[in-house]
Amino acid sequence: MYSASLPQVNKLTLTGLGSRYNIIAGERFFQGIAGRDIQRNITYLDMSNISFSSLDLKAFIKSGLCNSVNEVYLRHALFKVIHLPEEPCSSLKVIDISDSNLSKTFLKWLFGAKKRVQCLFAKFNFNVEEMYFNGLGKYMVTPPLYEVDFDLTSCPFKIKKFSLENNLIKRLNFTVKLHNDTQKTVEWISLSGNMIEFLSPQFLSPSTNLQYLDVSSNQLHKMQVYYEHTFELLIKNNTKMKVLKLNTNGINRIPYNMFLTNSELEVLDLSHNNLSSLDFKIDHLTNLKVLNLSYNAVHSIDVHTRKSMEKLAAAPNFLLIDLSNMPYICSCDDDHMETIEWIYTNLDTFISSPREGYMCTMQGERLNIFQNALKNTKSYCRVQNIKSKLAISLPIVCFVLLICLVIFFKIQSFRRRQRKKKNIRHQIEVGEFPKKFVAFLSFSADDAELIVNKILPRLNSELQMKTGTSRVLVCSGDRHFRPGFELGEEIIRCIEDSAVIILAVSKHFCQKEWCRKEVQETYDQNKPIVLLFLERVEHAEMGKVLQKLSGRYAHASWIADSDGGHIEPEWSILCDALLDLTAEQSEKTTFQLKCLL
Repeated sequence: MYSASLPQVNKLTLTGLGSRYNIIAGERFFQGIAGRDIQRNITYLDMSNISFSSLDLKAFIKSGLCNSVNEVYLRHALFKVIHLPEEPCSSLKVIDISDSNLSKTFLKWLFGAKKRVQCLFAKFNFNVEEMYFNGLGKYMVTPPLYEVDFDLTSCPFKIKKFSLENNLIKRLNFTVKLHNDTQKTVEWISLSGNMIEFLSPQFLSPSTNLQYLDVSSNQLHKMQVYYEHTFELLIKNNTKMKVLKLNTNGINRIPYNMFLTNSELEVLDLSHNNLSSLDFKIDHLTNLKVLNLSYNAVHSIDVHTRKSMEKLAAAPNFLLIDLSNMPYICSCDDDHMETIEWIYTNLDTFISSPREGYMCTMQGERLNIFQNALKNTKSYCRVQNIKSKLAISLPIVCFVLLICLVIFFKIQSFRRRQRKKKNIRHQIEVGEFPKKFVAFLSFSADDAELIVNKILPRLNSELQMKTGTSRVLVCSGDRHFRPGFELGEEIIRCIEDSAVIILAVSKHFCQKEWCRKEVQETYDQNKPIVLLFLERVEHAEMGKVLQKLSGRYAHASWIADSDGGHIEPEWSILCDALLDLTAEQSEKTTFQLKCLL
């Protein structure tokens, strides 16, 4: 290193250089590299994988290396002490300290220093155009880059590329103020591979000439969810952006106007996120050449987005769109079907990626869109369409048929009842009716005057008029109980001889023991019962059987008036009801006899 040999060396690699002790990179070290007796024109210097007990950049300048060295690589190095000069290294353009272990004290001092001190000791890098500070976070020494104000307005950096990849950074919520010249020089920033949950637009906005931004493999979905408005403004001021990588961030929605001011975008990578829709504005991005939307959660692409993509594809930029590896669905839904057809049609125009990446799911089966998916889906939908029409029409047809059947049976039942009623009336008229009486009228002796004088005669005469007979059709205890026989036996006999039982309900009726027996016997014989209320009777005053009957069946009422009283409903309706019940009881009895036989 100290000889006059190798005067033409311009690239020097010292990777893994070691000694018994840590390397002291001081005046002798750098003089040896530069050459003592001759001045080597070293342009490339790689000192990676070296443990430095001391790195003296003042000696680096003094050795004359800053007159020739363009690139310095210090990857995977260890620095215990770093001595910074107060003057720039004129020739240095690229510095890379990725994956190195920097002194915690140095970092804390550097990022916590006042503006004047920061700028003073950053002078060494004033002419550097590319800085790579990747992987410093794995040593857990990355400074907390949030809520910090970096005022570098007095530092005329010429930086073009700046990389902070894989540093375990979670938040970049701070403002950067740059020198006027620096605002124009910064073109390329990479923050990928961190854990960034929040990235302040104020961190990016000073770089007015920023053309490349890589924030992939972070956690910006949290910013998108909790700070959506700020997320929408993330690159608003970076109007010259050409390449933007937002892939692998778990983002589930892109705000509609997020790229409104970025009309110069050429590459937009939104792959490996959780986007379920593509409803953000892109039709103004006429310079777009690559749009990567693969590996998202899109089931279908809406018509507006499809038209926007077709419009961009028509521009003279040969746009390529990657829509592969999405959970597309092959179904009869219009959006799903149109999406599959659209992808199939545009494969050879602007849709890129291998055909194997375009699959859709139909009934649990994965189909290739460019092989059999479209054909199978259309065939399936034709069958489903037929089933759907049948599913709609069959119930209607069945319903109509059912209605017709119901109407038919109703008519038949009505006609049968009419015939039965006519037959019953004829039987009564000619004396062939199997029962001696149409009705048995049960009442309390306390109500006998009203029953015997007004209700019973009128009821009997109305029934005689409707049936065309002159014989007595209404049985009552005072007229038809046989003297000398037990009351219980007579009650049973009269109820058996009658088709319908009329209970003249009053408060007295509810209190009489024999009246309750008549009610119970009627209920036990399962005879049709008509309740005729002579007065208002409270529910609690009735027996259990009367309570059930009054709550289940319509009843008639005797209404007292100035003319001596009248019945509601009128006599004709009451008598028709008695005859209808008689017909039903007769039909029921006939059916029971047939079953017994």
